[in-house]
Amino acid sequence: MPIRSGEPSPSDRRNTDLALTQVGKTVKQRLGLGSRKWMVSGDNDMIWPHLAIGLLAYLVVNLHDSPARASEALTVEQAVSIALKHNPDLLAARQELAIAQGREVKARLLNRFNPRVRSRIWNRHNPGSGNETDSQVFIQQEVEVAGQRSLRIKTATRQRQRVEAQLRDRERRLIGEVKRAYFRARMLQEQVRLRRTIEELNRRIRDASKARFEAGVAPIMEANLAAIRYGQSRKESLTAQAAFEAALATLRRLLGWDRDRALVLAEPLRVVPRPVSLPDLLQRALTTRPDLVAAKHEIARAQADIELTKRLIIPNPTFQGFYNTETEGPGGTSTMLGGGISIPLPLFDRKQGELIMQGGTLERSRHRLIAITRLIEQEVETAFQTYEAARRAVEVFETEVLDRIHENFRFIELAYREGKIGLLQLIVVQDDLITAQLSYVESLGQFRQAQVDLEQAVGGTL
Repeated sequence: MPIRSGEPSPSDRRNTDLALTQVGKTVKQRLGLGSRKWMVSGDNDMIWPHLAIGLLAYLVVNLHDSPARASEALTVEQAVSIALKHNPDLLAARQELAIAQGREVKARLLNRFNPRVRSRIWNRHNPGSGNETDSQVFIQQEVEVAGQRSLRIKTATRQRQRVEAQLRDRERRLIGEVKRAYFRARMLQEQVRLRRTIEELNRRIRDASKARFEAGVAPIMEANLAAIRYGQSRKESLTAQAAFEAALATLRRLLGWDRDRALVLAEPLRVVPRPVSLPDLLQRALTTRPDLVAAKHEIARAQADIELTKRLIIPNPTFQGFYNTETEGPGGTSTMLGGGISIPLPLFDRKQGELIMQGGTLERSRHRLIAITRLIEQEVETAFQTYEAARRAVEVFETEVLDRIHENFRFIELAYREGKIGLLQLIVVQDDLITAQLSYVESLGQFRQAQVDLEQAVGGTL
């Protein structure tokens, strides 16, 4: 409805009456206000009270409904599935697994040394027979001994298992990021909807107050106050919309989507909390957390590295074979066929430096395992306490605060209709309802965030 100055037209009054009557019916049905009729008149004196009561009614009716509404669109589980398939950071991290698999393939080769073949041919001058042609073919092959191949396979396998666990840990953290971004955007979406509702109702109140002032039935202070409240609600709507768009941009980035792709959130904020036990959560986390599994595989890999290095001290033999031909004269050629073996003597380099470095790596891995274990215990306990606090906050809000808001609304409605309170008192109640509505939505969002944090700390769903 466009903003006009002066007296509202008859059609505007009829539209306002119909809208307010519908709000009144909804409130009576939802709050059980009895058979009392909502007195809606076309007079200017009656437009303002019904608009003000309409604002309160709409807020109270939506205290329970707004967090639970959903549409056929993207759920949080669908968002997680999309992110696991298309997130570019995760796709890049998965290439580490391909690298580890390539190293394992190389370790499983029957022999990591290729044979070497050398051949040569030359001419020599024989005083008795003139120029003669001789030739030689030489081949050698180094062979691994002392179980080096099996230990090399073991090391590569441990490395691959570590990378797989690290990749699962990266997926765990990505799932947490996606869910947090999703529920933050969902919470801000509800706040935007509430802010826009408040803005629209305040705009109608402003128009009605202006009409009352121009008709000479209300002071200028009332019209100015209504205009100020509308401007404030407009600013808050714009701020909430900007925060919501920023949250959607973050979610699109995590999903690997283009910035202009449409995104509609369908997951409700309100869920029934599941009972959880801290000891059970700790046991699950210390058993299944992929970063802890990766730390254990790193220790096993470091131990296998040390075993392999100790075996490498034993030198690998190199087997050799050759075939020579020599021309003895005009009618004869002699041939020679033979072989040999060469073994390096480990007199100086006995892998002393490598063993010291690998020993340091092993000790570092053991200390890191202890640190990760303590960190997991702290994360689970902290997330559990936050989860319980958020759950209790929602429970208190739903069992105590919402019902009292409904009760206060009925009292305020009667008091305003009977003229016992004025505009300022009504505004105070309106602010309380707005704060209560936004606080409830924020509490639901905080509970969802706490739920995600606890799932990430445990390493799986609750």
